[in-house]
Amino acid sequence: MITYFNDFANLCFDKYGDRVKYWITFNNPWSIAVEGYETGEHAPGLKLKGTGVYTAAHHLIKAHARVWHSYNKHWRSRQKGMIGISLTTEWGEPVDISSQKDIEAAERFMQFNFGWFANPLFNGDYPQIMKEYIGQKSVQQGLEKSRLPIFTSREMAFIKGTSDFLGVGHFTTRYITSRNFPSTQGPSYFTDRDLTELVDPKWPEPESKWLYSVPWGFRKLLNFVKTLYGNPMVLVTENGVSEKMHCAQLCDEWRIQYLKGYTNEMLKAIKDGVQIKGYTAWSLMDKFEWDEGFSERFGLYYVEFKSKHKPRYPKASVQFYKKIIKANGFPNVREVESWHRISTERCSTTNQLLAADPLTSHMEMVTEIVVPTVCTLCILISAVLLMILLRGKS
Repeated sequence: MITYFNDFANLCFDKYGDRVKYWITFNNPWSIAVEGYETGEHAPGLKLKGTGVYTAAHHLIKAHARVWHSYNKHWRSRQKGMIGISLTTEWGEPVDISSQKDIEAAERFMQFNFGWFANPLFNGDYPQIMKEYIGQKSVQQGLEKSRLPIFTSREMAFIKGTSDFLGVGHFTTRYITSRNFPSTQGPSYFTDRDLTELVDPKWPEPESKWLYSVPWGFRKLLNFVKTLYGNPMVLVTENGVSEKMHCAQLCDEWRIQYLKGYTNEMLKAIKDGVQIKGYTAWSLMDKFEWDEGFSERFGLYYVEFKSKHKPRYPKASVQFYKKIIKANGFPNVREVESWHRISTERCSTTNQLLAADPLTSHMEMVTEIVVPTVCTLCILISAVLLMILLRGKS
């Protein structure tokens, strides 16, 4: 698979490298490994607990490094581009900041989530805490060697330094406390970490069950990246909030507040010295969301998926995001009040139109399905009658 992926990447460099200057090999490899090979929630749907997850991640990391070297050797001098990876993670905050166990548990959370992929690319090997915990539990489970694969010294040298920038995806935060899982429970990525994830019931919660708005965690994550990995160039590739509802909600005040809080914390991180070179709100428009399909809407633009032509409608957050981009920060208060009033009026009107969506969809169904079907049946019946008449005459 590493060879196949490298072939695919080189094809992309050949066809698009004259225009594309920032390449991301993998987006959110944590989800690929954990939800694809541990829980089986995502493709390929395997539940190889405590084993497949680490093997998949091992090959993802080596595939990334292989592609980086290919670009560096054959394409960089001509195309002047950059190769990176995008890692998505929550921030892990100790439940009790005075408890050494909770502090260590929060560190394990970050290393098992983020450091798992970042540490090999920037330092050449897996985080020490991962090697220790997985190794100890493997021995306790009667295995001869750790379930975490090992990089050879040659592989370490090959992998280290293979990220020209670091993509960071971030949506929410978890409180972390220590918890000892007995090795008799069997191998598992989640029990290997010896910790429990918690949320504060006071945190603002949208309808997507996992996504709480906790802006201060974003700044802490960005400073974590700066401290541990030598302050690399950071591109924030995903940051946003969803809604999970049947009807359109274009007056997305909660999304405006979310983006305001998180971009503000990002600006603080820039003042802290974090080398942030780009930010992308997730996402431009509603799209297909993993195993949730079209039920979770992250878009700044609402997409009417049921309609044949998939019309798009701007949510109130569109104008807010436009103003942030234009001001390269936050616009003045009067300007904000003005566009907020106008955008709310507009989206309220559009909401009313979309409320009639069932009727519109019904009419489209009549136009696109019923009418053609009836016409086709009429033609067939006419043909049959004509054949009967012709036979009668003969």
